[in-house]
Amino acid sequence: MKKVNHISRKELNQFSENELEFIYAQEKLKDFIGMPFSVENIEKQIILKKKSYSIENRDTLVKALQMQYRSVRNNEKALNEIERLQESNTYTVTTGHQLCLLGGPMYFFIKVIHVIKLTEVLNNKYPQYHFIPLFWMASEDHDSDEIDHLNLFNKKIKWEHHQKGAVGRFRLDGLQHVFDELLSLFNESDREELDRVFSSFNGNTYGEAFRNWLNELFSEKGLIIIDGDNKKLKSLFGPIMQSELTKGFSNELIQKTNENLKAIGRKIQVHSREINLFHLTKNARSRITKAKHQFKIDQQVYKEADLLIQLEKHPDEFSPNAVLRPLYQEHILPNVCYVGGMAEMNYWAQLKSVFEKREIPYPLLQFRSNVLWLDRGSRKKIESLSIEIKDLFGDIQEIIKDFIKNQDSNPLNENELEQGLAQIEKSLMKAVINQKNLHSWIGSELKKIEKSVSQVKGRILKDKKKSHEDDLMKIHKIKETLFPGNQLQERHQNLLHFCNRNSYHSIIKQLYVAIDPLNNGFTIISEENDSK
Repeated sequence: MKKVNHISRKELNQFSENELEFIYAQEKLKDFIGMPFSVENIEKQIILKKKSYSIENRDTLVKALQMQYRSVRNNEKALNEIERLQESNTYTVTTGHQLCLLGGPMYFFIKVIHVIKLTEVLNNKYPQYHFIPLFWMASEDHDSDEIDHLNLFNKKIKWEHHQKGAVGRFRLDGLQHVFDELLSLFNESDREELDRVFSSFNGNTYGEAFRNWLNELFSEKGLIIIDGDNKKLKSLFGPIMQSELTKGFSNELIQKTNENLKAIGRKIQVHSREINLFHLTKNARSRITKAKHQFKIDQQVYKEADLLIQLEKHPDEFSPNAVLRPLYQEHILPNVCYVGGMAEMNYWAQLKSVFEKREIPYPLLQFRSNVLWLDRGSRKKIESLSIEIKDLFGDIQEIIKDFIKNQDSNPLNENELEQGLAQIEKSLMKAVINQKNLHSWIGSELKKIEKSVSQVKGRILKDKKKSHEDDLMKIHKIKETLFPGNQLQERHQNLLHFCNRNSYHSIIKQLYVAIDPLNNGFTIISEENDSK
């Protein structure tokens, strides 16, 4: 049994003012992201999308997805949803992520479930339309260090694959060894279910295996998983990639937006280049650079005409980087909303002018849900210490200081001390108001007094800490359990971390029940009783 509540993100020591604007006040960012997210604005976004999204794009998208799902097990629901994409009243709500091993940190699952739940809300609100949750696989990403490991029970489990290039094209060599190592960390009674989960992570390539695994988990919810590393889909994007090669149209627009973002103190998340495309081969994803009318890829030099011929014949050998990937996504999808994390919100804010240049509607953006899973043991300790969960999001020293203050029957009145020191200074300075030669000396002596008082305060606090030593150890343990490495739990722990008390599928079901895509609070899931 689980209890769910939500804490306003404004009350937590986790989000900057700039970040809170993306969550609570998107209207302040309209110059960078257009319409703020709301359920009411979805229909306005549909009107914009309908004007620009062609029948040809729908046709090509459906055929590409049908091909990708041909070898997927339990694909009936997905194929039905893909068929509905042929209809002009069907739209997608999209999220995406790197292909981290078994999803990587828990926020991967949070993003997926958020999108599924949001489409359910929209299907109820707008019965005249049909909305499909869609997951965009970052299969062309070549940063394998980001995807080849997961953290479990204070161990880093790593896939030693020794491959380079687009991760979605990797072979599965060595992956079974990882699954065997993971299984060995669990009791025998838990292994049967987990073995089935791991067995579904299988295919001819890593990207194919990832899709099979994710489909096995969410097929009944209608989630569609798309791999953009596809010749048919890239052919739709070909004219835009040609414009990027010949004119480098995106960089100047992004640099101008970057300056405007800097002027209001906002973060520049991704670096734009003169050409925001890579070249893909079997074992590499290489940057394309330009000099006059020639291009360089690794050590190979191409004439412009030759590279454009290659683009026309083999569009799948070209890959948009982080800057152009959102444009590619929105060009080929009937998408109305993108759900992502804060880093994604920041880099999407750099791109609106690029969308406008290509006359592609910029989607609504929504920040994904946040979740803290509070295990039964930690919950009991928190209750016994009379600590509020929201306080645990703060700095550990502040948590300890506040705890001692709340427990202390004779707390140190720091305001009284400060007022007393201020009064001493005022009285002394008043006494020598006409003796300027003493002012500097008195100021110096007062600093010594302040230092001594600070040392006395530190000694008192240290002594008080000692009297609460057991409780403070509990606080440290709770903090490290719920915020490992001082990170949000969702950014560190894989779903498997919770499988020593819950079944794998029951965790997913509970996340599904708990996540409310229209609640802007931080979701807290508390274990009330043992789940097994």
